[in-house]
Order: sequence, then structure tokens, then C-alpha cells
Amino acid sequence: MTETRRLLVALNGSPVRLSSVDLLLEAVCTGAATAGGRTETVRCNDLQVKPCQACGPEPTTGYCIFHDDMDRVYELLHDAHAIVVGSPIYFDAVSAQLKLVMDRCNCVTPLVRTADGWGFRARWPRTRRGAFVTACGERQRWDMAERSVRGFLKWVGARWEETLAFAHTDNDLGSVARHPERLERARALGRRLIESDPREP
Repeated sequence: MTETRRLLVALNGSPVRLSSVDLLLEAVCTGAATAGGRTETVRCNDLQVKPCQACGPEPTTGYCIFHDDMDRVYELLHDAHAIVVGSPIYFDAVSAQLKLVMDRCNCVTPLVRTADGWGFRARWPRTRRGAFVTACGERQRWDMAERSVRGFLKWVGARWEETLAFAHTDNDLGSVARHPERLERARALGRRLIESDPREP
């Protein structure tokens, strides 16, 4: 990882601009920047990404057999000090746009041949810090999406630390803006992630 000006990568799974997920991730990035960090936001909806083909053990010496917008995502995740994943909740899960990116990161901890047969080999040490940001209806469940995100973070060398969930009753675009305490919590999350030292692998 690059140590000069720690990098926070925000994976934005919302397909809607100015959504509550958008605003929460923007606040996280603002907090990280005020703490002296760099930030990069990846809008999954804007990427040209092929779906994972489950091509099996060791299909390539690189990350993936495909070369598309994921090449840049791999670079950012490799250099990240912290990774924040944001998504609305669809059918108790993350958005399709985010899931596509998550699935393509299977190759970051690939299945490889070992002396005993097969095993998973992490390409990166698990020193990154991670968090999940979500917005959903008041009666929706977000814990199952969190479970998926926590598994993804582990796979890309991060440790989940916090979930910031905005569960609301309205259907207004970006309604988290009416809840400044939530945005301040998001800014505080960004500051903390950047100011905290890397995790012990």
C-alpha cells in the first residue's frame, strides 16, 4: 500500500446520483480529506465490467482473464488504506452494480494449487480498514447485505469495522440531507479510517 497520503476508496453501488448513499459516501470522503487523506470514488454504475465467469483455479498470472474497467479498481483497492462500500438495499442484498464488482474481486484471493491439493492464497495482507454505508426503507433488512460486504472486504484484504445504516420512512431523493447527525457520523467515519494506522495482518 502507498503510505504517502493514505487513500480511502469508496465503492458506490447506487445507480442514482444525489441519493442518500451518494451523500453519505461524499461525507465519508470529506472527512477523510480533512484528515489529510486522498479519496477515490468508484461509481459502479459507470463501469464497463463483464460478469465473473468462475473460470477456476489459476486461469491467469494477472488478476483476471478480462481487461476492462476492473483493472483500475484492482489498482485502487491494492493501494487503499481504507475501503468503504456503499449500496442501497435491493431484495435484502446490495445493488447489482456493486455485486458485479464484488464478484470480479474473487481473483484477489484466488484458488491455487498447494502441496496438499488446493487452497486460497491472499494476494494482499489484510491490513486495510473497511466499512459499509447503506440506505434503505425503515422495515428493510440490511444485515444480510452487510454480511456479503464483510465477506468481500475480507477477500480484498480489509477488516470490516463499522456499518452506517440510514433506515428511513420517506421515498425522497437524498433525504439523509435532512439528518445532519448522520452526515456528521459519516464524516467522522472517514476521519477515523484515515487517521487509524493499518491493521495488523
